[in-house]
Amino acid sequence: MESKTGSILLLISGILTIVLSAIAIFYYSLVSNLFGSPGGISIGLIVLLFIVILVIGILKLYTSKLMKNSKTTVKGGILALVLGIVTGIDILAIIGGIFGIVQGRK
Repeated sequence: MESKTGSILLLISGILTIVLSAIAIFYYSLVSNLFGSPGGISIGLIVLLFIVILVIGILKLYTSKLMKNSKTTVKGGILALVLGIVTGIDILAIIGGIFGIVQGRK
């Protein structure tokens, strides 16, 4: 059985991850241009971190698509749980993953 609720929660989580990381990189670049690099962190490291977070956001969107298919709902739920924990206890992704696992086993 597919998990529409889990898919929607993961879609929202993925979009928020991408948007908030883009806002953070914009804010950091603005602050570093006005006041210098805060904390001595190079812009290259921040861009690398942004790319990693962007990839995680895209993986969340892919996982949302997995949860719409009844054959891959459990796999999508497990991946959602892992991504939710890796991204710093992302509640939407964790709840979506639980919905995916529970509804996928029906």
